[in-house]
Amino acid sequence: MKKWLKILLITLGVIVVIIIGILFYSISAIDKTPYFESEYYTHTIERLNKAIADREKTNGKLQAGFAKVNITPTIVKGTENPDKGEFKTIKLSGFGDGKIATGVHDSLFTKAIAIKVDGSLAVLVSSDLLLMPPEVAERVGENLEDQQGISRKQVFFGATHTHASIGNSIPGFVGKQFGGEYQPEVVNWLSKRITNVILKAIADIKPAKFASSYVHAPNLVRNRIIGKAGRLNDKFTILSFKQDSGKSAVIGIFAAHPVSIGTWNDKFSGSYPGYFQRAMETKGTDLAMFFAGTTGSHSTKGEGDKFEKAKYIGETLADSAMLTLNKMSYADSVHFSFITSEIEIPKLQAIYIADDLRLSQQIGHKLMPEIKEAYAQSLRLSNFIWMAVPYELSGEYAIDLKNALELKGYNSTFTSFNGQYLGYIVPAKYYYYDNYEARLMGWYGPSMGDYLMELNYLMADSLSGLRL
Repeated sequence: MKKWLKILLITLGVIVVIIIGILFYSISAIDKTPYFESEYYTHTIERLNKAIADREKTNGKLQAGFAKVNITPTIVKGTENPDKGEFKTIKLSGFGDGKIATGVHDSLFTKAIAIKVDGSLAVLVSSDLLLMPPEVAERVGENLEDQQGISRKQVFFGATHTHASIGNSIPGFVGKQFGGEYQPEVVNWLSKRITNVILKAIADIKPAKFASSYVHAPNLVRNRIIGKAGRLNDKFTILSFKQDSGKSAVIGIFAAHPVSIGTWNDKFSGSYPGYFQRAMETKGTDLAMFFAGTTGSHSTKGEGDKFEKAKYIGETLADSAMLTLNKMSYADSVHFSFITSEIEIPKLQAIYIADDLRLSQQIGHKLMPEIKEAYAQSLRLSNFIWMAVPYELSGEYAIDLKNALELKGYNSTFTSFNGQYLGYIVPAKYYYYDNYEARLMGWYGPSMGDYLMELNYLMADSLSGLRL
């Protein structure tokens, strides 16, 4: 064999070996192991059973406190002052090609309701943000522990999921794509503001009464994965707290993804949840909050375009809430219990390569931070059960559990973004469907939804005393 041919063959062989090595390192097959046979499932169930056994539970007179704090950044041309929320540049969060904020269309807030029954305390806090950044949630938890001895597990975080809010608060490649370059100063400022609103709500605690209800709003929400062929979670959940002194707070929870405000916009806005909150406060509610519900498969439907559409949806929800409030029955003596348990998650299986192939876990963690901790949370307040989750759950997943609880006399809801982010959780039947929700944002394999819903059912069983 000629020398040049031998060299060529050796070179080609080396190249093939290198390519095979790169593919082996960077690509992995989807893990189809039944989740109930996995170690992460076993460990999570052990933790959850302990959390259920040790959960806070009591009966007694309700006390509640309300607070809100403005979190609208100020865009300045001169010297920044992050302690005052003054920044030269903030990128609007939520879109890969989002814009740098140039001003304010409507202000952003963080709001909290502290609930206390017979010494047992939990806090519901939602902010006009795309999500609750994990670094912010972690920092707030540390602040509360240091200042008041309050555990992170007592806080039920949420977000309105507006796509016209504060970016620059999530590290890593994916965080940069959706919200711009990570700025620790933004995280520090947000953490202080959210800590402040929680402490203010606790300081405001007074005797109160509570009621919950819901109204169907099919004219405002659609299944965005497969349209009319898909199931629709169209319940708009309404919670009401009234202090004996007369001050009131209302929480609205809805599944429609707030994306009527898109990349054409360059100003801060609360989107339709902001319009809902302002309308409620204009109509006499002292504090109106909004939590994003099961946004993982649902989007908005309504009249108008851009801000007009957001206004239509928000104000229509407010009108529905006002009508519902007039029919609600309140109680000042309640059963109160809640559960917070850490979730162990499967290996990362993100970024579509082929139907049964994804980027390897090693490469995936170079694009997005490894999850430190994520919590499954649930709360019962008399005949109302709240499930707070660290992901965007499909509305289709929530329907069966909500219906099962309703048959037993319970109103219930799911809220997303409780302090961590695990992507979209959609039914396994959509996992191989060529769509954004599963293909780009489904990060943990086809069994993730069934695994997480089992945890939700177990918590609901425990809180209700039923076998759903």
